[in-house]
Amino acid sequence: MEIVNGKIKTRNPTDCDITKKPIEETTCFERPCFKWYTTPWSECTKTCGVGVRMRDVKCYQGTDIVRGCDPLVKPVGKQTCDLQPCPTEPPDDSCQDQAGTNCALAIKVNLCSHWYYSKACCRSCRAPHS
Repeated sequence: MEIVNGKIKTRNPTDCDITKKPIEETTCFERPCFKWYTTPWSECTKTCGVGVRMRDVKCYQGTDIVRGCDPLVKPVGKQTCDLQPCPTEPPDDSCQDQAGTNCALAIKVNLCSHWYYSKACCRSCRAPHS
């Protein structure tokens, strides 16, 4: 194109020097997109039964941690894990409370679920009580 007598005139493309042709399209403003990134999952908090595993979930824009990511597509950062059932010991009918352990008090303050008292007071903790 050229301007002749104040008017724009279209020229034949073969009349123009191709090396002087301006770029038709260019980016005027470019920023990296927002993107969720996650770290690998942690180990399960339990080796048997139900536990929890976690990972970091962060929103990045390029190399910067930002808050612009869509929360509706945010990956989960915590989930349950159930590796294998925990072994259970069959009830031992011959168990006896250990001498010197205050099993009555252990029952009264609900300590039978604690590993030590469940063994030391096995007879008392197994018996039904109110």
